[in-house]
Amino acid sequence: MTKERRKVLLPLLFFPIIIILWKAYIALFNVPDYLLPQPEVLLQTTIDLLVKGDMVYHIYITLKEVFIGIIIGIFSGLIVGYIVAKSRYIEKLIMPFVLIVQTAPKISLAPLFILWFGLGLESKIALVILVVLFPVMVNEIVAIRSIDKNMYNLMKILNSTSFQKFYHIELPYSLEAILSGIKVAVTQAITGAVIGEMIGAKAGLGYLLILGNETYDIKLVLSSIFVLSIVGLLLYIIAEKIEKRFLTWKI
Repeated sequence: MTKERRKVLLPLLFFPIIIILWKAYIALFNVPDYLLPQPEVLLQTTIDLLVKGDMVYHIYITLKEVFIGIIIGIFSGLIVGYIVAKSRYIEKLIMPFVLIVQTAPKISLAPLFILWFGLGLESKIALVILVVLFPVMVNEIVAIRSIDKNMYNLMKILNSTSFQKFYHIELPYSLEAILSGIKVAVTQAITGAVIGEMIGAKAGLGYLLILGNETYDIKLVLSSIFVLSIVGLLLYIIAEKIEKRFLTWKI
């Protein structure tokens, strides 16, 4: 069995075990439907919300926040990371503030962003940018500073320009670390968007989670969590495919 097939088949084999344990727990402890529905009931509810309800719209809103935030966050992280990697002075100047913002719990920053940017997409996008920027930036800084100084000395002997140094040395040597940072950032982006939606929003999967909680609708809550998990998994798979596409030498 190939590595790719194992990655697909093993989770599929484990899935029936989860369903059996789920149903067994409900049967053994006589858990009521309003606390934990049967798996097939939850699946049907999710399908109904997707087909007959407005969950597709809420998925679209969350994905829109995530994708815009990821794009801006990656480019911002790359620019800031490169500048910091090339200048120790700028690192000492801005890194303390970056670390303060990064170490602050995102759920505590969400209300501030909502006050600044409102209940629309802007506040959620800003939160996504914040969580995406840091891993991309840090990975790029570490990668560039790990490049052997002899490589720069060689380019200096060859009278290379700054762009040639970047294109032939810094970009290839830092690409793997940057893509790893992006892969981590993509998974965190969903969390950032949902936190923002849960604090204050008019739409989105995080909004559905809060709506289900306020109306004691466990099916809506679990359906939203299930869809969020699938969306997060798909985004991670996409990021992994992009990584393999650029790092063909590792395959």
